[in-house]
Amino acid sequence: MPEHCRSKYTLSAALPGCGLIACLFFAACGPRYDDAAELDRQGRTLAAAAEYGRFALKEPADPRAPDALLKAGRLYAAKLGLCAQSRPLLERLVRNYPEFKVPEADFRLIFVCPDYFPAGAGRNWVYGDSQTLGRNARRELTATGAALYAGEKLVSRRPLSYHFSGRAFYERQGGFDTIILSYPLEKGKTWTSRGPEGPLEFSVEGTGLRVRVKAGEFADCVKVRRRVPGRPSWILDYYAPWTGKVAAAAAGDGYEHRVMELLTYDEKK
Repeated sequence: MPEHCRSKYTLSAALPGCGLIACLFFAACGPRYDDAAELDRQGRTLAAAAEYGRFALKEPADPRAPDALLKAGRLYAAKLGLCAQSRPLLERLVRNYPEFKVPEADFRLIFVCPDYFPAGAGRNWVYGDSQTLGRNARRELTATGAALYAGEKLVSRRPLSYHFSGRAFYERQGGFDTIILSYPLEKGKTWTSRGPEGPLEFSVEGTGLRVRVKAGEFADCVKVRRRVPGRPSWILDYYAPWTGKVAAAAAGDGYEHRVMELLTYDEKK
């Protein structure tokens, strides 16, 4: 590979106004794995993901092609939240390179994108009653526990945790592992689980919803119904992509009343 091709990004960055001939000259060098890696090191995430993808598609027999697909999928999904771009690449990786070992977390990106409950270490959410926006009741949630306050008084504190198994996202508390989300989240999907209140039925009641709460306005939310079989009322939980639960409502036939909403949260991914 000629030296001028190896340095095409450096040269094009130095000469942003390169003419048509020069740009075509650089483009003729074609996508390269090392170029993508350099773009990633420079923090040019979108350009790096695109270059990894182009390289893998143009050079499918190259031994680095499956790794390029994996890295492109990671960048699009985990760093940019562009699920429509990541999913085809990861599906191609699984389909065309069956001997390539895909880490479980990356395999999950095919189905768990967007992530509606990013419960990693260091994440935290603060919820409040919707009537007074937390002055009467407040719940502070982390990836390892929850604390409930009445005004400024601590009422209770209990441990909990979250984990994935396959395509199911579990909340563990009170000795129960409850599937609170089952991917892919599509309208009409149902599943059953069990929690401290007993057997539970879940269903996805809506997708692509816009929800406004104290913490802001969130697009592409999903609405999940949580119901104890036989009871005339249920809970509706609203989840926003890359954020988590943003609101909860008590509901039944013909009514829905919001009881809790997100006040603040940690935005780290």
